[in-house]
Amino acid sequence: MLLKILTAVIAVGVIAITYPYVYAQKDGACPKSLLYKMIGATGYIAVGVLCVIMTGEFSEFDKAMIIALVFSWLGDLFLHLWFHKIFYVLGFLSFLSSHICFIRAYIIGINSMTVYFPEKSFYSIGEIIAIVIFVILFIVCMIRSKMNLKGLMKLPIIIYGIVIMTMLCKASILGIEAVKAEITPFILVCAILGAVCFVLSDFSISFLMFDKRHKKNFKLKLFNMYTYFAAEILLASLVYFI
Repeated sequence: MLLKILTAVIAVGVIAITYPYVYAQKDGACPKSLLYKMIGATGYIAVGVLCVIMTGEFSEFDKAMIIALVFSWLGDLFLHLWFHKIFYVLGFLSFLSSHICFIRAYIIGINSMTVYFPEKSFYSIGEIIAIVIFVILFIVCMIRSKMNLKGLMKLPIIIYGIVIMTMLCKASILGIEAVKAEITPFILVCAILGAVCFVLSDFSISFLMFDKRHKKNFKLKLFNMYTYFAAEILLASLVYFI
């Protein structure tokens, strides 16, 4: 019970530190905002680790999830460093790796329930359609909003979009099939809501990073970080239920 209370307190603390973090970096990244952000990032890793301790095991699913959270932590660090543009590249690669690890974890989780439903191909027709629609919509948004994306940046962004939509699809399948198997509805809530929050966060940060009109939009920054930290907490909580 004490571990559950501690986990809940840390989760609430991560969300609570969001406003001070965004306020501290309203005029740009600084050491204070970096400190706040990394406290929050360390918090969602702590939630994942505590969930592992509470379950009393460290399965392949748990390993993939913890590695994903660590890559997210690195992404938080690199994207906030203002010393050199190379950190933006490292941050991008860290979050890309994080989503790939989340996908691997979801596939492990889905495969662990093959007793309840037949094995599926990696991509279903529905997933392919959803990913294609998302990429088209994102490209349209980039064009209409006149985002400042140079030629070399467009392909990595599209690849990232495909990966994060794959993550959303796999999270949705994991949650839906867990409910069908009558395991627990909390998997559905944490997996789908967490993945949706991640997509919303990444979509909003694209405007903050590539659209000059929104670079100092305080409300958009708040939305970006609240959805991001909520996503990490929800996905970290999956470790407890699977």
